[in-house]
Amino acid sequence: MWTKTFASKVLREFAEARRRVISDWRIHLTARRLAHTENKPLPDEKKATDIRQELVGRGDIASVEGVAGVYIVNVAYANLLEVSEEQIVQEANPWAVFGYLTAMTYHGLTDLVAKEIYPIASKNGGNTHRLPLGTMPDDWSEGTRLIAARRPERVGDVSVHWTQLTEEPGFGVMIGYSSGIPIYVTDVERTLLDALRAPDKSGGIAKVLKAWRSAEDVDVGKLVSYADAYGNKVLRQRVGFLLEKLGKTHSRLEEWRHGLQRGGSVKLVASSPYSETFSAEWNLSLNVPPSILAIIEGS
Repeated sequence: MWTKTFASKVLREFAEARRRVISDWRIHLTARRLAHTENKPLPDEKKATDIRQELVGRGDIASVEGVAGVYIVNVAYANLLEVSEEQIVQEANPWAVFGYLTAMTYHGLTDLVAKEIYPIASKNGGNTHRLPLGTMPDDWSEGTRLIAARRPERVGDVSVHWTQLTEEPGFGVMIGYSSGIPIYVTDVERTLLDALRAPDKSGGIAKVLKAWRSAEDVDVGKLVSYADAYGNKVLRQRVGFLLEKLGKTHSRLEEWRHGLQRGGSVKLVASSPYSETFSAEWNLSLNVPPSILAIIEGS
């Protein structure tokens, strides 16, 4: 009887949060919160599993195909709420950050209709810079690890392309919203930098240059700070070139010019062959077709 009663209380918590996408770890955490409030023993993993099985058995929640440990709530309140692929990926991996083309779409930096999702995760799985969204520090104060971060390859018909970092940089992440539910997404400045670093994950170099030109309210100081934080001289050369083409200035650009990296790897697009078209000021091979280069030049 306790399972049925507790399952109903857990479901009520999700209703109050207007959350339709849930997970094994969120069921466990919510059950622990309720037990703590009622001064009852904290449910262990087995009891949390019993609660989830009760909800599944009643038809209140259903598994997401291909995404282990994530469920869709099917009761009356939930039918009014939209579910997005980003919500499902975020619930499967609560430390994931949406970047590249997904972030470009979120910030209105591209006209592409994204048919794929591009999340970023660090190698160690968790992240000391962020809490899983919808949780509080007190939820983790007892040191209990409730989350097995997963990396689904598909959500329904949508492919999920993960980027694994050895370590999360610790900057350029903001809280956005997908159908009213919070998600982690790279901010405009980091999105522009990451797109320049990986055009293949961002719709191609033409779309990347269009994004740079369309980002009228970009914070140049923040952009320059992030480029410095990445610690890559070639990236600075690319950023410096683009900023000056866009008519934007910053005191660091002159310092960057004094520390130019020279050699065979200095190309605007790393994966493309060299071009004789060249920026002598930034020692940068402008290895894209003239029609694409014209995008950043505003013609």
